[in-house]
Amino acid sequence: NLDPGPVNKSVLVEQELHNSEAISVGKVYKPIRFIEHGTKLIQWEVRHEGMLVILQKAGFYHLSFLKRVQLDHALLNALVERWRRETQTFHLRFGEMTVLSKNVAILTGLRVHGTPVTGPTDSHWGQLCLELLGQEPPQIKGGSINITWLHETFKNFPEDASQSDIEYATRAYILYQIGCSLFPDPSGTRVHLRYLALLHDFDASGEMAWGAAVLAHLYRELGKASMKGKANCCAFITLLQIWAWEHIQIGRPERLENKTLHNHQPLGCRWNVSLKNRENARSMDHEFYRHGLDTISDYQFGKIQHIPDPVEAVERVTMQGKADEDWSTYHDKYIKQWDNRLSTVVEQEDAGTN
Repeated sequence: NLDPGPVNKSVLVEQELHNSEAISVGKVYKPIRFIEHGTKLIQWEVRHEGMLVILQKAGFYHLSFLKRVQLDHALLNALVERWRRETQTFHLRFGEMTVLSKNVAILTGLRVHGTPVTGPTDSHWGQLCLELLGQEPPQIKGGSINITWLHETFKNFPEDASQSDIEYATRAYILYQIGCSLFPDPSGTRVHLRYLALLHDFDASGEMAWGAAVLAHLYRELGKASMKGKANCCAFITLLQIWAWEHIQIGRPERLENKTLHNHQPLGCRWNVSLKNRENARSMDHEFYRHGLDTISDYQFGKIQHIPDPVEAVERVTMQGKADEDWSTYHDKYIKQWDNRLSTVVEQEDAGTN
């Protein structure tokens, strides 16, 4: 038996609920299933000049060039075991690591500063679709629609299409992208129309911090997946996989070609090439990564590591039973904190180089 800690429980207050508690007494648990439907994005590549212009305005242009990568489920499972939702970080022997907002911006091209991605949950979905998509989907369930319908209905349209049709198709593509990768539904077939409501004004959409919203959603899903008895992690997993390859050498595949990135392509695109596993990497071996993470040293960190103050307990709330909730009002306290974020940047003395 192993003692998973922590020695000081003032910060990590959910240890008894965490997967590491079960692992420490030798319990075998079913690996987490990572849900993302990025393979469907390959079926829809935007080439229409009018759509590309709108994508740039709406804030999704750079992301449209990033393709899904082959997931290393063993590595991802080993990372989830180290995730603590009290601090939103991976806990390793030397300290902590996490996916930062700047990582999201650099790897995906999504905006991480701007207005928060939130608002009212309108229940008049059919009317919303008529206004923003030009037609109503055949079946709307619980405010969600089938992503296959978006693909089949809007992928192919003439080059001389009207401006309205181009705007309808672009909204459909963004919604398709959201449902496939950014905020995937566990079913793998549907996307919620609350995101469509945020695409009414493309200029306003382009000012939203979509990257920050994606990161918050990833944090939430990692937190749930790290708890005992959880089976799924449904988020932008391609982001997590690319981040891991960029920052953790263990199991990192070799890129068989050096892809020249253009200005419109985010850094994550350099992993959209043929990859070869290194000889010491065993991508299906959970134990290989579990022990490998213990060997990571802290040489790459230049700031002094310290024990954080006790964290604020945040209410865990879902949309269940709140169909008509205005989330911008519900979360007003946190939105004000977000708006004031630049005045609370942590500054520390440089620890120097060892």
